Amino acid sequence: MLGKYAQTCPVHFGRGAVAALGGIVKDLGVSHVLVVSDPGVAATKGYARAVESLKSAGLAVTEFTKVAADPSDTLVNEGGALARSGKVDGIVAIGGGSPMDAAKGINVLIHNDGPVNAYLGNPFYKPGVPLVMVPTTSGTGSENTSVGVITDTAKSIKSAVICNATAAVIDPEMTLEVPPMVTANTGMDVLAQAAESLTSKAQNPMSTVLAADAVRRVVRWLPVAVADGANYRAREELAIASNFTGIAFNDALVHLGHAIAHTVGAKFHLTHGSLCALALPEVMKYAATAVPDRLRMVAEAAGVHLAEGDSDEVAGQKVAAAFRAIAKSIGIPSFAALGVDRKALVALASLVPSDACYAFVPREMTVSEIETILAAAYDNYQ
Repeated sequence: MLGKYAQTCPVHFGRGAVAALGGIVKDLGVSHVLVVSDPGVAATKGYARAVESLKSAGLAVTEFTKVAADPSDTLVNEGGALARSGKVDGIVAIGGGSPMDAAKGINVLIHNDGPVNAYLGNPFYKPGVPLVMVPTTSGTGSENTSVGVITDTAKSIKSAVICNATAAVIDPEMTLEVPPMVTANTGMDVLAQAAESLTSKAQNPMSTVLAADAVRRVVRWLPVAVADGANYRAREELAIASNFTGIAFNDALVHLGHAIAHTVGAKFHLTHGSLCALALPEVMKYAATAVPDRLRMVAEAAGVHLAEGDSDEVAGQKVAAAFRAIAKSIGIPSFAALGVDRKALVALASLVPSDACYAFVPREMTVSEIETILAAAYDNYQ
C-alpha cells in the first residue's frame, strides 16, 4: 500500500512556551481572537497565562468556554455563530481534545453556512481563519491531526470535520494541573493511538518511528505522572509522546480499538481514554494474528520480553497482559465497574465496522470475531 507522511502544522514546544502565544498568533495577522475552551480549563492558572499573553500582544479576545466532553454539533454551531457575529479573524483552542475538536468545527463554520453537520466527513468548504492549538492534556495529539471529532446528536454517532491547525504551542507546564484520572485516561489514549498506528495497514516509515517512541515514553512515564502530577519530567515526556502520536496517526490512522471506543462511547457516553484502554489488550491480540511483525515492534517499544520461541499468539498475549497491567496500575475501571452490561456491549459488534477508523484494520474481521473481542475486553479486565 502506498503510504504518505507529513506534519500538519509547526509546533512551538518547551517549558514556558505559552508566554510566546500572543506573538505567535499576532504574527499570523490576527487582531481579534476567539478563545475556545471548557469551564475546567478556563479556571486554571495556565489558561490565565495564555489569555494574558494574547492580550499583552494587543489582541482583542472573545472567550467561548462552554465546551463539554465529546463536543456536540449544537455546541459547535453556537460557537460558530459567536465567531461570525464577533468578526474574529483567529481562533485559539486551549484545552484537551474536546476544545481542540470544537475549535476545528467552529473554524469550518466561520466562513460557511451551518450547521456543522453538513461538513462532517466533508473536506470541501471555504477555508477558515488561523487556528492555534494550546493543548493542556497529553492525550489526543489533536494539534497535529486533521480530524475534529464532533458528536452528531441526531444520529447518536461520533463523526468529524476535516480541519488542520495553523500552529501549535505545547508547554508541558500547562499540563501540571491535570488531575490523576484525566492524566490516566488521556495517557492511555496516547498509548492506544501509538500501538494502533504501529499496526495499522496505513503505517509508514515516519509513523513507525514516532509511534514506537511514543509507546516507550508512555509506558515509562504515565504511571509516574499519575502518581505525581507535579513531576515536570513526566509531564514533558507525555507531552512529547502525545504530539508524536498525533503526527503519526494523522497519516497512519488508528483502527479497531478506536472504532470500538467510538462505537461504545456513542452508546454509553463513557470516557474515550478508558474505552481505548479496555479495548487495547484484545486489539493487540488480534494484531498478532494480522501483522505479527508489527505487533513485535509494539512489544519491543513497550519493553515486553519475548522469548525466541514465542509464537505470534503468545506474543500478542504478552503485550495484552502488559497493557492491562499498566491500565490497572493507574486506576482505569473495568466495563463492569463502569456499569456496562456485557450483553449490551457485545451487541454493538455489528456497528463497529461502520466507524471510519475500522477502514484501517490490518485484517478484515467478521462480526463474530468482533463479538469475541468485545466479550474478552469485558471478561479479561476485572
